[in-house]
Amino acid sequence: MGVEGKVTLVVGSATGMGRETVIRLVKGGATVIAFDILGDKLEELKSELSDAPGSMEPYAGDVTDKEKIKGCIGHIKDTYGTLDNLVYVAGALDMMTPAHAVDDELWDYIMDVNVNSAFRFVREALPLLKDHEGRSANIVIVSSLGGLVGSSSGTAYITSKHAVLGLARNLAWTYKENNIHTNAVNPGSFKTAIMDNQRLRWPDRPPLHPEGVPKYYKGGANVLNGGTMLGEPVEIANAIMFLLSDEAGFINGAEITVDGGWGSF
Repeated sequence: MGVEGKVTLVVGSATGMGRETVIRLVKGGATVIAFDILGDKLEELKSELSDAPGSMEPYAGDVTDKEKIKGCIGHIKDTYGTLDNLVYVAGALDMMTPAHAVDDELWDYIMDVNVNSAFRFVREALPLLKDHEGRSANIVIVSSLGGLVGSSSGTAYITSKHAVLGLARNLAWTYKENNIHTNAVNPGSFKTAIMDNQRLRWPDRPPLHPEGVPKYYKGGANVLNGGTMLGEPVEIANAIMFLLSDEAGFINGAEITVDGGWGSF
């Protein structure tokens, strides 16, 4: 697949799609730096992969902590001297909150996790990624089907996912001559722990907004197979691995939507 020996940073890597991506990378022989706020789960994953051909280095931190981002990239520079791939998987849902009920704290948090931190990781990593020798360096950003449509979740989440797709498109065009390819993966509805983020931050808030949920059901994933069609995180990991592989060598500025057909109705 072409990931053997590649130094790869996976942001949002302790659970779900990020975890599955790390597993496939390390089993493929990559050198992975795994960034996540859940340091204990990173250590568990490292132990699980101890016999794999590649290696995994946990780096515990909050994606909204600017100094942690700089520290992580600085550590990669000092330790490895290069970075071949950056995969941004971290994300947060907005409890399907409609605009009239979105307070500043919720809006800022969703934007920080889904957009601002993705940008900051990219900005700090660009000096290591630019003018890559041989096969292009890769940036892969996990967005959402919600970045292509106006529904499927609340206002902050939908806005953030449209914004991060704009970031990916701009990066693809701006840095193609510096031998960096940037692509996006758009998941539909998947079995992940993404809702745990806001539960940890706001344990007293309802997990889902009562006005937003009916709107989601109106056009949400329940339209597929009576609500039983949820993807497995490995499907997103597979898409990411393809974009990092030699087989995707001429793919830049693309978006792979992995949604079981949700967006086609």
